[in-house]
Amino acid sequence: MQRITEIEIGAASVGILGDPHLGRAFVRGVSLEKRGLREKMVMDDFQQRLATSCQYDAFICVGDLFDKWAVPYSVVFQAAWVYLQAARKNPQTSYYVLAGNHDISRDLEKKGALDLFELIVGNLTNVFVIRHTNGGYVTKIGGDRVGFFPFHPTKPAEDLVTDKIDVAIGHYDTIFGEDNMIPTKRLAEVGCKVAYTGHVHLPDEFERDGVKVIQVGSMQPYAHGEDTGEMYVTLGLGELEGKDLSDKCVRVLLAPGERLDQEVDCLQLTFKRIGVVEEDTEEVSMGDFNLMALFGQAFEEAAVPDDVRSQILTRFEETRVAE
Repeated sequence: MQRITEIEIGAASVGILGDPHLGRAFVRGVSLEKRGLREKMVMDDFQQRLATSCQYDAFICVGDLFDKWAVPYSVVFQAAWVYLQAARKNPQTSYYVLAGNHDISRDLEKKGALDLFELIVGNLTNVFVIRHTNGGYVTKIGGDRVGFFPFHPTKPAEDLVTDKIDVAIGHYDTIFGEDNMIPTKRLAEVGCKVAYTGHVHLPDEFERDGVKVIQVGSMQPYAHGEDTGEMYVTLGLGELEGKDLSDKCVRVLLAPGERLDQEVDCLQLTFKRIGVVEEDTEEVSMGDFNLMALFGQAFEEAAVPDDVRSQILTRFEETRVAE
């Protein structure tokens, strides 16, 4: 199934922007001379999608506009500028940006990339940033009642569904996810016939509880498990010869005793040893852990003065978001 880039809602033509994850750093398996190429490809794709948004009545980002709650300011300003240009040039198009799980901090008091983005574009009458602080949002598109449901860090997804709707737009889990599982029973109760969701990066379509569910897929694949053959390829050692892989992220399968002794011109090069169980994951981000709680515990144990704590945490945050 192909990634979804446009749909129809009622009588309206709607552009769909799957999770862009702007600000994501591609480091693992990327040679120094290739650093920055994948990031540029993502930003160029994003800019192109917005540049062609004039053809739609509505243009919807289904979540995770940013890869983390804190990304470099340059990324936020680029994203905001692209939206500003598109919205001003196309006042007839309504732009909806749904908050995803990557767009907010685990510390809900913290302000981040999406807050700054909203501050910049918030005065435009045709741009709507929909986040958990306001719950669900219902509007009419093409004559249909459409409910927008952002990722909520504390409430079950079904609690956000309170009004009658025809179509749902969310950032849901579809197989496992506890409180963020797509609430198809509740959606069916309020009359919803079809639900579109981001969050799951592979496109898919199925029916549950009488509701047609469409996973639109991320804007681009960002790992081998998220690809349908567009950019990420897995090849045996003997399959590399003669292939143009310059625009691919390559994973090479190595049998016991095999080693790669040739250069491969590609965007990213990783290896998997056949017969060895390995976790196919990207680099671990320290932001995935509750570091503030760990810092607090360490400060208490060491009796660190409050002013010193503040200086340390400030320097840490500055370093995290630095380019």
